Amino acid sequence: MSISSKLSVCPYCKEEIAPGAVLCKHCGSPLKMIKKKKSAPFWRSQYMLGIYTGIIFMVLMIYLYNKIF
Repeated sequence: MSISSKLSVCPYCKEEIAPGAVLCKHCGSPLKMIKKKKSAPFWRSQYMLGIYTGIIFMVLMIYLYNKIF
């Protein structure tokens, strides 16, 4: 195997680069995506939705109770 078969290609400048490179040595472009901050877990968003729904329900019940009596 030749050395060139082990090299990758920069998606920006199309030059050959090392397979594990983080930056292109030719154009300086970042090659690996920066990890985004993880969003809140699904259960947390569902929990907050339940709390907001409960608060809205309680406010509605108090309003209706005061309107009727």
